[in-house]
Amino acid sequence: MNNHRIYHHRLSYEKPPVPGWKDIRNTTDVHSLYWIQSGEGDFLHGLEEEQLHVKAGDLLYLKHGFPLTMFSSVDKPLCIRMLLFDVLDIPYEIDQWQKPIAVDSLHLPFYKSYSPEQADWLESQFSRIWSIQGTDPHERQAEFQYVLSRLIYFMKDTNISQNPYLRAFQQAKLWMETSYHQPIRLEELARDLGISISQLRKMFIKHTGLSPKAYLNKVRNEQAKTLLLLTDEPMKVIADACGFADEFHFGKMFRVWNGIAPARFRAMNKSERPS
Repeated sequence: MNNHRIYHHRLSYEKPPVPGWKDIRNTTDVHSLYWIQSGEGDFLHGLEEEQLHVKAGDLLYLKHGFPLTMFSSVDKPLCIRMLLFDVLDIPYEIDQWQKPIAVDSLHLPFYKSYSPEQADWLESQFSRIWSIQGTDPHERQAEFQYVLSRLIYFMKDTNISQNPYLRAFQQAKLWMETSYHQPIRLEELARDLGISISQLRKMFIKHTGLSPKAYLNKVRNEQAKTLLLLTDEPMKVIADACGFADEFHFGKMFRVWNGIAPARFRAMNKSERPS
């Protein structure tokens, strides 16, 4: 069974640097990232209300139901960016997409301090999330998915491999998995990552068994299946959301990959799902 993971933006807001403020974590039915931009303070967390001193450059991950009380310093008031989001896994089993499953906890450190260089990068990612705009909800969600995926990957392992080829492969793979809706020229992607297209191809075959192009096609195909099954969007919208030039090209490639037209795939799978 394979899963497709979706991060859905719920809310973004800031706690301004007001001296001596106090607050609690009110929304606990979501995942939360608390990025300490500036200042200092103390948090009481967990059922035992353990005390944690926080400062600029700290990042906290709060899972579902995790209680937290926050106290800002008077002399160095805390400024926090708070990002609230949902996480869903969509299982793919026996050639069918199943109902989305809510994920209650991610395997992330609760609290970690970062170096000034790392903090600069983290600040740029949070700033990018705060600046996401546009009228197309699919484009906004895709960009949010991409940036948050990078953040979570970074939090899982800030000591990313020093092997430049492996690092480039990891970044290229993440880019494909989160920016599949954009037109991607693999030669340009390889050049931007400081690796030749032939070396990138070798890394993809070694770690995924697929060429970069085949892996990108797989990602786009899985996303198209997800949208066909879980939405009633027209084919043109799905084609755009999955990175196809137009509806005709989408239908042609979908038939090549799956041996069935997208409209037929949608009708068959929806009719077979239990009510």
